[in-house]
Amino acid sequence: MDTLGNYLTHDHARCDALLRRTQQSVGAACWPDAQENMAVFQHALERHLLIEEQILYPAFELALGRAVTLTATMRAEHLRIRAVAQRLADAVAAFSASAFVKHAEALLLTLHQHSEKEEGVLYPMMERVLARRGPDLLEAARAFGAGEQVRAIAR
Repeated sequence: MDTLGNYLTHDHARCDALLRRTQQSVGAACWPDAQENMAVFQHALERHLLIEEQILYPAFELALGRAVTLTATMRAEHLRIRAVAQRLADAVAAFSASAFVKHAEALLLTLHQHSEKEEGVLYPMMERVLARRGPDLLEAARAFGAGEQVRAIAR
């Protein structure tokens, strides 16, 4: 049976693969592909962050009956991730491989640290607390932005 944690962990891997595809395009100086790959990566990343922020974190906090320091920390890290991802997109738009490499290293480190906390602590905790709502939340996560995702990938 698929769980929230498994779904989100696989989504982390999918986002990582999209970022690697962008890195490969930049490394080959294939800027049109890099721009397209960067857009797909940013869309996938934003979708993932919004699933957490708009579906999972509120459900978790409601189930506990209070705000949770861990989700507040994750939200703050999401802001940092978005900022670095935007600098990465700006580097691609400027055809700057050196800026891309610098920002990609920062993003990879930030994403790795963030994912470790989520996969090792937050997701297991959420699965326990939200066990009864898990299937409904998983379905909501899968359906989130589905139509928009298809359009973004088709571009």
